[in-house]
Amino acid sequence: MQDPPMRTFRLQLTYLAIIALVVLLQTLPLQALPYPFAPADVPLVVTFAWIMRRPDLMSPFLITLAFLFADAILQKPPGLWTLIVLCASIFLRMRTRGRNEVLFLYEWLIVAMVIGVSFLVHYFALMFTFLPVPDVQQYVVQVLLSILIYPICKWIFRPVLRFVLAQTLHPSAPRTAR
Repeated sequence: MQDPPMRTFRLQLTYLAIIALVVLLQTLPLQALPYPFAPADVPLVVTFAWIMRRPDLMSPFLITLAFLFADAILQKPPGLWTLIVLCASIFLRMRTRGRNEVLFLYEWLIVAMVIGVSFLVHYFALMFTFLPVPDVQQYVVQVLLSILIYPICKWIFRPVLRFVLAQTLHPSAPRTAR
């Protein structure tokens, strides 16, 4: 099953627009005091939800472009989080290859482990390069919130990411009863 090329292109642009919107919303000063906890990493969760649903749409170039933009806007070390997310997304893409539908709890468990490992690798990479490391408690809360919003992202994007079959009926073909 393949979508028409124009639909694939529109979905890829939609993904980039969603990531850009979320990243730009993260930079808005919505309150004067700092947040008591770190918010979930929504771009990561959206990326994983799209990869688990439609791995054919998510090219490594697209993911790299989105997360390099996020690194630049959020003033993170350029390329570090991008490389970690890219490796994690390639792993998830390999896990989805050759499978049809799997039990959602199994999928959620796999994504939760990948999110946890991604944040752990990021934390130790920051620590080993002597860059400022966030508080461990905030990091754990961010990981847990990211894991908890995965089902919500999966549910929100489910209708957008379905396959559209381009079937044309011949006018003289019999129609099935509804």
